[in-house]
Amino acid sequence: MVTIIVEDGTGLPDSNSYIDVSFVKKYAEDRGVDLGSDEVISANLLLAADYMSSQGPFKGSVVSPEQALDFPRKGLYVHGEPFTGVPQKVMRAQAQLLLDIKESGALMVTSRQYALKKRVLEGLVQEWAVGAHAQYKPNASHAMFQSLMADYKNGTFGQASTYR
Repeated sequence: MVTIIVEDGTGLPDSNSYIDVSFVKKYAEDRGVDLGSDEVISANLLLAADYMSSQGPFKGSVVSPEQALDFPRKGLYVHGEPFTGVPQKVMRAQAQLLLDIKESGALMVTSRQYALKKRVLEGLVQEWAVGAHAQYKPNASHAMFQSLMADYKNGTFGQASTYR
């Protein structure tokens, strides 16, 4: 089984999740969803934490340059007050990603697009692929996750920002 090391709000150098298995099981249970075994949940917690890291930049700055995850942060405000630690919405966002995995599969998918070229010269047939490199893109919109994380993002999710 995967070992989950939960960030305790101090900027641990070896944390790999914002929440533990019991937190996400309760979150899912409250919404009528069964996420499977603890082993599956643990593995998906790591995938969700990795996905969350890919969604920055976030407001403020990390508490320690050695910390493993993006939260806790300095210069972060929750309800107008300075906040250090891991906000509850960040923890819920990670749990929500596990529900998204259950519903739509992988958080990120690889898209490889190639064109097949063919040349025939005096009976010799040559074929080869030409195309772009692999591109990773979200498998679904993850709307609830985005809503939960919106307060902590620099800018907005897919919307124009106006700076004055």
